[in-house]
Amino acid sequence: MSGDDIFNYVQPYQQIFEKKLWKNITKKFITNEPITSTVLPPRVILIPILPTRITESSRVINDTHAAEIASWVDRKANPYSVRDNPYEFKLLLRGTRDGFTKNSFWNLCDKQAHLVVVMKVKGTDEILGGYNPVGWDKPSTNEAVNFYAKNCNDSFVFSLRN
Repeated sequence: MSGDDIFNYVQPYQQIFEKKLWKNITKKFITNEPITSTVLPPRVILIPILPTRITESSRVINDTHAAEIASWVDRKANPYSVRDNPYEFKLLLRGTRDGFTKNSFWNLCDKQAHLVVVMKVKGTDEILGGYNPVGWDKPSTNEAVNFYAKNCNDSFVFSLRN
């Protein structure tokens, strides 16, 4: 660095240096003597390595079913392939893990938009489900037990067979 660089680029930061270090820097560029102050090496920026997330997938539908449901959501005449599916399906509730109660549903799915619900009919290979793009609102305790989804023309129900 030249004396001009020291004056223009380093001197404005002299207040953050220890007094001895600043004195050594100026002495170095006036007399060319080595700096005797302790100078720490530059900081290394660490990039944290996060643990791999284990994402659970559905035991009811597979990737082919998901691509087919995604095609219905987008009203495509030809279904998406598994590779071309533009949506990521995220498992919010699993009955065997979270319970088969309405409270489980509301705790995990309330206010969730673009919700696909699937269930397997016990003892058969039939899968029933539905799609709701606007989500559900849990009824307040003052409302009647009967409730309705928000009005939407893009909701649908479906039946699949394995």
